[in-house]
Amino acid sequence: MIKIVCLGRLKERFYIEAIDEYRKRIEKFFKFEIVETGKIKDFGDFNIFLDENGKEMSSQEFAKFLNDIMLKNKKVYFFIGSYKGFEKIENADFVLSLSKMTFPYQLCRLILIEQIYRAITLIKGINYQK
Repeated sequence: MIKIVCLGRLKERFYIEAIDEYRKRIEKFFKFEIVETGKIKDFGDFNIFLDENGKEMSSQEFAKFLNDIMLKNKKVYFFIGSYKGFEKIENADFVLSLSKMTFPYQLCRLILIEQIYRAITLIKGINYQK
């Protein structure tokens, strides 16, 4: 099971449509959920926070990382902050950076969900990467 917990809501239709497309793709393989909330109070077995100071990975490294966690039957939770980020990062098992560049939180959600789908295709040997 993979869950993305987001501080803040999406309003832009183009983000919502793109994210819904990847969500549908991911749900063919795993139980997947996106939660929009004002405060983080729900944690999984393995909690990954997105932060600019976290560890960067290639798509292949991320796929291996995600696969290793999921092979242990752990519920993977990703946390995305609002435009202000997080007040403090608690209960993190891992802190991930999508890039050294700064992105709006809405775009971070789209990039993360695309990378999750890409990781699944790498793990399953499905031709999507090109």
